[in-house]
Amino acid sequence: MGRKIRLFGVTLASALLVSACGSASSTASSSTTKAGTPAVAASTATKLSFNANGTPNLKGLTIPIGNGAGGTYVGDTNVYDLVQYLKKWGANATQTNASSNAGELAVASGTLDATTGPPPAIVDGGLTIFGPNQARLDDVLIAKNSITSLAGLKGQKVGLGPVASPDEVLFLSVLQKAKLSPSQVTTLVIGTNTAIVRALIAGQIDAGFVPSEDVAKAGKGFHVLAVGGTILPSYADSFMGARASWLTSHPAIAEAIDLAWFASAKLFNTNEAAWVKAAATYTSNVNTTAQYQAYWKDLQSIKGWPITTDSFLSSKVIAFNMGIAKKSNALKGPGLRPIAQLYNLSAWHSAWAQFSAHESAY
Repeated sequence: MGRKIRLFGVTLASALLVSACGSASSTASSSTTKAGTPAVAASTATKLSFNANGTPNLKGLTIPIGNGAGGTYVGDTNVYDLVQYLKKWGANATQTNASSNAGELAVASGTLDATTGPPPAIVDGGLTIFGPNQARLDDVLIAKNSITSLAGLKGQKVGLGPVASPDEVLFLSVLQKAKLSPSQVTTLVIGTNTAIVRALIAGQIDAGFVPSEDVAKAGKGFHVLAVGGTILPSYADSFMGARASWLTSHPAIAEAIDLAWFASAKLFNTNEAAWVKAAATYTSNVNTTAQYQAYWKDLQSIKGWPITTDSFLSSKVIAFNMGIAKKSNALKGPGLRPIAQLYNLSAWHSAWAQFSAHESAY
């Protein structure tokens, strides 16, 4: 989920025209293999069947997924990998990149099963959170090398993104950790990521928030002073959402998507070469291998794909993110529902139980 200026205020836009393909369930098979051993029954929308190694058998299922991105941003390689795992397990899985809230609208209309998106976009689009995407923000605070601590921001100029962007929330937390008041630091709303980097290089600001992959663009005169995922580890970049009715009627497919998330997260965390290869394929080799390796290292720094436990996605984490969205006046409609109606984590917990019991196969 790239930070392509992630504004909390989500405006309804015309739905992106995407290929219509809904989930399909298959009839369980009772056939045998040529060797005479029973064949694995086919999964259905309500019940997953598993191979001997613990991975799901998804043959016969169609799973169209949206991704909250306007294009093939390299940071969304993990969504690409998630879809590849669904395919590997036998599903007819597809990924549709959608700008603004077109992905949420496509899910709401039934064109897509699920989509990734910023927390406010998911719930204000009337969808229900059932899994994570990028569990933490990819923003980092970079500063000129002479600023060696957060307390060193006193009297300095700090560049922030647009009004109502995540930068504002992160900056307030930085001030608290540094024991500084807002009046002790000068803030400038710069706008785009590129503009912030340019302002740093030009000496117009002394520090600023940028996506992790933009750190190198600032040059050797700057360093990472704080990482967004460390400042506020529960602050999510994006979640996975679907219609509440779909989650009730398709619990097995929701579990399969969450299982694929675990597999994709494991690949990212443990196999640099495989991730770099997937990133090059996903983005049509627009960068060199060295650049993809640098992207991997930058994304590693935000710790956006933890897999050690299922507890990092919980009702508490969701409530935390909704609290931020409300303070930012980002929720205008369905997102203002009672918090218990904004999530359904049954599939998530089932996926964790299966993944943790058979992690070596994923």
